[in-house]
Amino acid sequence: MVALLFVAAQAHHHGSRHHDDEIDHSSVTAVYRQMPVIEGAPEAPDARIINGNTASRGQFPYQVALYLNGVSFCGGSLISTRWVLTAAHCASGISRFTAYLGAQNLQVSESGRLVISTTSKIVHSGYNGNTLSNDIAVINLNQDVALSSYIQTIRFASGSATYAGITARVSGWGRTSDTSGVSNTLNYADLSIITNTVCAQTFGNIIVSSTLCASTANGRSTCNGDSGGPLINPSTGTQIGIVSFGSSAGCTKGYPVGFARVTSFASWITATLASPAPKRARHVRVNLQN
Repeated sequence: MVALLFVAAQAHHHGSRHHDDEIDHSSVTAVYRQMPVIEGAPEAPDARIINGNTASRGQFPYQVALYLNGVSFCGGSLISTRWVLTAAHCASGISRFTAYLGAQNLQVSESGRLVISTTSKIVHSGYNGNTLSNDIAVINLNQDVALSSYIQTIRFASGSATYAGITARVSGWGRTSDTSGVSNTLNYADLSIITNTVCAQTFGNIIVSSTLCASTANGRSTCNGDSGGPLINPSTGTQIGIVSFGSSAGCTKGYPVGFARVTSFASWITATLASPAPKRARHVRVNLQN
């Protein structure tokens, strides 16, 4: 359901550090779903999250940081000038979203960064919070944002490719270990896509055709706060996954991680983006960080 837009107060700027009347990045709860490992699952290699790589400014211009009701945190991707793609478990039950576009370090002021607050969302009607099936949602910014070197859209993949065996790239501000807080800086890591058959050996029947899985055996993984963020195919520059879940054993244990398979939802995304804007919506507030 699409709700009336929320208009938030203007942010303040003091020195190089970014201050927001409503959100303290260091205190937000990192959102991530963890699913149980089934009995008899293959032994996971002893792996720990390596921070991946710190992204340079503008390296992932489609990446969106999402603050949920001002207290929790997810990722997302800009798939049109007014729509953000994210996970359903990031949007379900949330009444207010604050989206940061063009950001790299969320604790400092950055030129060209936009901050937009909205309550407009559409969660997939088939979303199941227990199995995480149909874990996809979109957030309507209710205005077209201006694109720049720091803010760009990303194309979402369609077709029937399984992607098994390719190296995909995931990005986000999630935890860099099971005990750390949300990262201030945007990070990324390369993950190997595995077949759903292999993934089901760890997670059982929650792995369905619309799930996409990646191995973390190289010591890199998604973690809390990465939920809703994009997984891309670097060879085509298209988004193929949305961060959905990891293992209940922890992010650093080496078990596979799960994504919503974007190609399974390409028709839903296209139809949803074509839906009319809410009639009662007002313009969002936009902060240009400088």
